[in-house]
Amino acid sequence: MSMKQSKLKLPITLLSLGACWSIVYLIPFIQYIWYDPFQEFIGATNTQLGLLITVYGFGNVFGAPIGGWLADRFNYKYIYVASVFLNGVFSLLFVLNPTYTFAFLMWIGFAVASLFLNYPTHIKIVRNLTTDENQGKIFGMNETCIGIFNIIFNAVMMLLYVKFMEGIAGMKAAIIGIAILSFVLTVLIAFVLDNPKEKLAKKAAEATEKTSFLKDAKVIVKSPATWLVALNVFAVYSFLNTLTYFTPYFTDVLGVTVVFTGWVAIARQHGMTLVGAPVGGFLSDLVKSPSKVLLGVYAVGVLGLIYLIQAGEGVGAAFLIALTLIMSAAVYIGRGSYYATVTEAGVSREYTASTIGLVAAVGFSPDLFQFTMYGHWLDNYGNVAYTYIFIFQTIVLIVGALSAAGILFLKKKHTVNSFNSSEGVA
Repeated sequence: MSMKQSKLKLPITLLSLGACWSIVYLIPFIQYIWYDPFQEFIGATNTQLGLLITVYGFGNVFGAPIGGWLADRFNYKYIYVASVFLNGVFSLLFVLNPTYTFAFLMWIGFAVASLFLNYPTHIKIVRNLTTDENQGKIFGMNETCIGIFNIIFNAVMMLLYVKFMEGIAGMKAAIIGIAILSFVLTVLIAFVLDNPKEKLAKKAAEATEKTSFLKDAKVIVKSPATWLVALNVFAVYSFLNTLTYFTPYFTDVLGVTVVFTGWVAIARQHGMTLVGAPVGGFLSDLVKSPSKVLLGVYAVGVLGLIYLIQAGEGVGAAFLIALTLIMSAAVYIGRGSYYATVTEAGVSREYTASTIGLVAAVGFSPDLFQFTMYGHWLDNYGNVAYTYIFIFQTIVLIVGALSAAGILFLKKKHTVNSFNSSEGVA
């Protein structure tokens, strides 16, 4: 392969991976964008829609750790291709029987495709695309590619929805479109992804003979690095979820119009993804520490939330919008950095996907309780609930800062031990 081809291979691979990641999460989280049409489509109550997310979220707890082990021990290319293909199959099956009962079963299927097969495998593949010195950049670029295809695929769904006269017919067309794109991407990613190197594949096969899931799990669970990375993902993801409540905060507390609030939400979610993620990756490699970047993210978040807590309803709308965008940029800088902490914490490449599986179980657990908890506060305490939300998130970010500091301590400890070992050999 020529140098020119090598330079082309990386962006093509990243874009293909970004498209695959984006598409396997579109239908499971469809209510985030298409709440009312989707509710009409399956005839569900608000509570039932919430239960779909909860059931899907358990895929992180039970599926991702096992899926990660499979990706570390077997040919991860086949696992990844299967995940995208199954997403298309489940999407088509769901369209053929759009009832709530069947949706419940399909959301378990989507959890298998995306959280069990795709997620830990995706992180392992991205990590293996480059050296340890460039982990920040590669994960930042990964998030940017995902953001690009989130916009593209949502636009495709919108066009199909409108083309087929909206309503149930439009919803069917949009989901069928995603199914077809899944099958197209299955073929594309099968060609784009390289098989694991022969040496790595042989090593994995030998390791499979010598180790079991329980033995590997014991190694991963006992490692402080696993839990420190997990707490950082938890802190950033929880912060991202909290920022979604700035939309009702604008309307309930500040009286800003729904339309204007919607535009701010789009800028917060999609605009900041494209800006924040690559900046986070670049900064991580520049300072040679994603954990230091995360400390800056937590500092911005804590200061912003403390300001909101003490300001109460006295904050101006214009200033709050600016503050929201700043904190949103910080969140996506964090998302462009936190996977790179796997390398900084000293996790072996051999255990990348297995570790990420357990990290996902902890890191994305806010899906299991945070929305329900915030909703309960808002239903029972009115606008005062926003103060409780900001206080809770401040505490979470402080825990995240302690976790980032813990990774820096581990890194220093590993550096000292390596130096002492080298000195002893000399």
